[in-house]
Amino acid sequence: MLVIWKANFSGTAEQLEMVKKKLVEVARNNDEKVDGPYYAQDADLMWLFWTEPNNIGLGGREFLPWVEENEIPIEPVRWEIGVTEKEFWG
Repeated sequence: MLVIWKANFSGTAEQLEMVKKKLVEVARNNDEKVDGPYYAQDADLMWLFWTEPNNIGLGGREFLPWVEENEIPIEPVRWEIGVTEKEFWG
């Protein structure tokens, strides 16, 4: 399953590097794959996460408190799910 996560970001290049490293760590901790950031048309940044249906939300529970603790100026905009035919129909 593919999760497309978009966020606005107003921080520094160093903070963005911290975010990238943290998202890779979070993905690894949850047996996921992450790719990004990409620069979306409707948000500052976009990441792609490949995950299992039962993992949705696990990464956010780890990532978002870290964002607050480190005062990273990133704001989630929205997320979308892309599924394969097999994932959708079973």
